[in-house]
Amino acid sequence: MFQEHLNGIKTQDDDHGLIESDDIEKVESSTLSRILQGAVALVVIIGLIYISGAYQYLFYKRTPPSAKQAPVESRIDAETLIVPLTIFIVTAKEPYGSIRSKENAINLVENASRIWDQAGISLVTKSIYEIEKGDKEIEVFYDTPYLFFQDIGEFDETSINAFLIGNLRGINGIAFGGARSIAVADYTTVYDFRAFAHEVGYQGRGASLCTEEQMVLTYRLWKLSELGFQRRSLIWGVE
Repeated sequence: MFQEHLNGIKTQDDDHGLIESDDIEKVESSTLSRILQGAVALVVIIGLIYISGAYQYLFYKRTPPSAKQAPVESRIDAETLIVPLTIFIVTAKEPYGSIRSKENAINLVENASRIWDQAGISLVTKSIYEIEKGDKEIEVFYDTPYLFFQDIGEFDETSINAFLIGNLRGINGIAFGGARSIAVADYTTVYDFRAFAHEVGYQGRGASLCTEEQMVLTYRLWKLSELGFQRRSLIWGVE
């Protein structure tokens, strides 16, 4: 019997005749190279999608108007605390500017407030403003938000200032410690009113503003946390 594994020996292929063993190695090497090239191309495409801002349309969604927060039972026996909100709808070129209407903003607050019913807290819209900003001003908001706030004439120190914007560079929302402000994106990975309620909670847990409302807010958050409801039930609005 012949030793087919010796170098230089040819093997029989039913369809293609004789194939050199060296040629088989070349084919395998070429296949591996194509796989690696395909993987690199995929990474480049994903990077371009992220840079262009198109990723928000793939992974983030606008909350449909039909989405509603179901009523929840209060967990605390106390007088209702009213938390006033000043809403700013920041309009600009997409994907930076918000496309919300004032009616949408009102519904956003109402749904978020239903989540806070568990803490005996009611979110109330005090004022709504539409402010138009250019790309450079939006960059200031992203990089140095506190400077951005200084240029807002309607900024209200007696309420929580909520900025509604197109996107927040990949996050649902953010709370600005010491500035009594929050921001929530149009495109989120959860219902926007849950993100809104979540950020209001961070304002309550901050120690930089010693208002009576905040101290009550902080106490009720602590009380709910003690009962085990803060993260799942209060912040996300689920049982």
